[in-house]
Amino acid sequence: MGTPPSTVETFECPSCGNLGFGRGEIVCCDRPMERVTDADVGVTQPDLDEVMRSIFGMSETELDICLCVMEGGEQTVSELAEQVEYDRSVVSRHLNHLADLGVVDKHRRLLKEGGQVYIYAPKDPDAVRHALAGAFVTWAREALSLIDSLSREKTESMVDRETQDAQWRIYQE
Repeated sequence: MGTPPSTVETFECPSCGNLGFGRGEIVCCDRPMERVTDADVGVTQPDLDEVMRSIFGMSETELDICLCVMEGGEQTVSELAEQVEYDRSVVSRHLNHLADLGVVDKHRRLLKEGGQVYIYAPKDPDAVRHALAGAFVTWAREALSLIDSLSREKTESMVDRETQDAQWRIYQE
């Protein structure tokens, strides 16, 4: 199953204030960034279910289906639907989302009697961790962009005092 990854830490540049996270030393402005402790951040640690729901849009049902494929190996929609006792259409929709996320493989198998069936199989756990970590970094980058936008909008609205109109919703209510 591979070696568990080392702990990811949060860092801040003492020169410019940039934030980063990773393993080992991170450099910014030609000098090492300083580690930020969890106590400095003031945020509670998420659990895996929360991360999977919030970032990857996985429902509890989808997480159950994912774990069944990871533990049970190759399965068809029908086999999995029978095992988890969900409707086939629900299982199929969730399996397609899991395949899009890169958590399971989806491939077509031709049947001897004619026709075809899709088989869903677990991916290598290291590959899954890597794919989810990449998706998380993309999500975090976009989230930081939204936070930066919020700061810019607030600053710009404070500077724009010519209109005398409230620039923020809280003041408009």
